[in-house]
Amino acid sequence: MTEETRLQEQKQGELSPELAEESGMTELELENKRLREENERLKEYRASLPPKERMYDHVPLTVKQMDIIIGCLLALLVVVVVLGLMNR
Repeated sequence: MTEETRLQEQKQGELSPELAEESGMTELELENKRLREENERLKEYRASLPPKERMYDHVPLTVKQMDIIIGCLLALLVVVVVLGLMNR
């Protein structure tokens, strides 16, 4: 196997079985390495999300459900402010 092929496969993040045998890594070690790299990419992605989207990760609701709740709370706030102004 040529050095160019080895570099291309390493760039893609996966090693062929021949390269795995040459490097002395088992299939489980390769899978473990791939999963660790994927986990690091996910951490970087999550850190780049805006605070609103990160908040959704901590609440077991869909984004649509959360938006409906926020909209209802805003409507309730408007109703309370209007009632407060009417009683002046």
